[in-house]
Amino acid sequence: MIAHLAQAAAPTLDYWPFIVLLISVGVIITLITVLKVHAFMALILAAITAGMLSTKLPGEPDRSHIVQAVELTATEFGVTAGKIGVVIALAAIIGMCLMESGAADKVVRRFIGVFGEKRAGAAIFISGYILSIPIFFDTFFMLLLPLAVAMRMRTGKDYLLYIMAICCGGTVTHSLVAPHPGPLAMAESLKLDLGLTIMVGTVVGFIPATCSWLVANWINARMDIPLRENSGVNFAQLKATADRPESELPPFFWSILPVLLPIFLISLASTLTAIQGKSFDAPDLKDPQALSRKLRTGEGPISKHVYQQFSSKARRQLEEHGDKGPLSRVLVESMVGELNRVMDTDRVLLTNTFAGLQLRAETTAMKTYRLEGENLARFNRMTIEDGFPSELRPTHGMNPALYRWGEFAGNRNIALFIGALLAVGVLMKQRGFTLAKIGELSEGPFATGGVIILITSAGGAFGLMLKNAGVGEAVQAFVAGKNVNLILLSWAIAAVIRVAQGSATVAMLTTAAMVYPIMSSGDGLPFHPIYIFMSIGFGAMFLSWMNDSGFWVVGKLSGFTEKETLRSWTVVVTVNSVSGLLVCWLASTILPFK
Repeated sequence: MIAHLAQAAAPTLDYWPFIVLLISVGVIITLITVLKVHAFMALILAAITAGMLSTKLPGEPDRSHIVQAVELTATEFGVTAGKIGVVIALAAIIGMCLMESGAADKVVRRFIGVFGEKRAGAAIFISGYILSIPIFFDTFFMLLLPLAVAMRMRTGKDYLLYIMAICCGGTVTHSLVAPHPGPLAMAESLKLDLGLTIMVGTVVGFIPATCSWLVANWINARMDIPLRENSGVNFAQLKATADRPESELPPFFWSILPVLLPIFLISLASTLTAIQGKSFDAPDLKDPQALSRKLRTGEGPISKHVYQQFSSKARRQLEEHGDKGPLSRVLVESMVGELNRVMDTDRVLLTNTFAGLQLRAETTAMKTYRLEGENLARFNRMTIEDGFPSELRPTHGMNPALYRWGEFAGNRNIALFIGALLAVGVLMKQRGFTLAKIGELSEGPFATGGVIILITSAGGAFGLMLKNAGVGEAVQAFVAGKNVNLILLSWAIAAVIRVAQGSATVAMLTTAAMVYPIMSSGDGLPFHPIYIFMSIGFGAMFLSWMNDSGFWVVGKLSGFTEKETLRSWTVVVTVNSVSGLLVCWLASTILPFK
């Protein structure tokens, strides 16, 4: 094992949040597995239980504790539903149209024709790994699910394998590769170059994904899951579609476009956001010492304003250092972080002319556009760069109007809506259906989608109530002061938080915030910090169960029972997590890249 040990002062440990966690988990397991209560009811009751057992909840003491436990559960339920409801409904429409029109079967036939029927599952796995890079896992799974269903209807076997082919790679990219929200924010928290995390995450992530794919084949050989009519789709009609001559099916381009176009649009928006809103990095500081001096002395029309926005701690650190020589890495990173905060939040830079400040023509041109969001951040960054031409390296953004419309088209709700319109158009042209007929066919998928929204949102409410109960803080206090390998510690913290509250993204963000102060203190790491990034990502995949929205999205939409989902999905993502940890440890030993 790597010799580096994490040291931290141990705060007072409160064990009550762990008791809340155990009781809440026990409530879920008992209600679902023993009493056969519907998952929605079980998760809501567990969330309320966690709230009632918590020592204090947000909003107290303005209202009673037990009432706040109920109200906060309902609020957190709504927060999750607001994020996923439209996407699930639109994906249900796309799936229904792809199945009814024969478009999904067309894609499957083309896959089989290229790769052969024996390698159909591997074809979905490899192509799915690439396609999953730019899109949130739940949306990605729902878009590709009709392909797995059509493949099962055509081959008559291996339904579990086709579903797991989608999951093996999709879960890895969700936790390791930007523009997914977790790794994107982790790269920022851990002060890592985003391009490096994308490259390393994509390459290294394929190793554990392959391990889980092999395990999925092993599970598939020992467990046969039938295709169940649970989504309101008429399987008899789909079977008739599968038996039709290929000449009666839609063209391949129009068959796959409703799936690929939303993925492309979402990926495009993520790319545009990464370009337009790119934060300052340490290499962007051409002369950190001169920048510090200029800020402290208020030299220039913008220096005083920017320096006033720095935190008191950052200003004190820079003033104590003064002109003693080159700035330490800690001071440089502190200054970079403060510049990024000004860039992201300061609206004065937009309205203040800063008399005497010479702006680039590009910066001046941006002032004519409606600046908001990442466009405002880009304008602020360019203004700061113009204020420190000798101390900062200038960068260039993109046309603000291009970014604005790209961001709109790539919003996952809009992208899925465009995909749904295309899918409806294909169905109308291929089968001659009217909008009224398609509305009738949509009732079944909408009903199933509603159940998925209820269950997924209840799981989100449960996870957030555990967060309100202080489970995350308790985990941090528990590991503080222990002598453990930092890669293992990072993985373990992320895994515990993941199991406790369900969300991989929350686990990544929370763990990165916990670990960064440890990894940036002392004499530094004996390996590149990219290994900490990956270990957190792999830990956040661990043991997906009933409080994870992905568990219910995969299980319910696929027609799996809870037991079947635990024996397949949960095993596959856990294999990803554990094998990923081993890859991180081995690579950091052999190739530390310090």
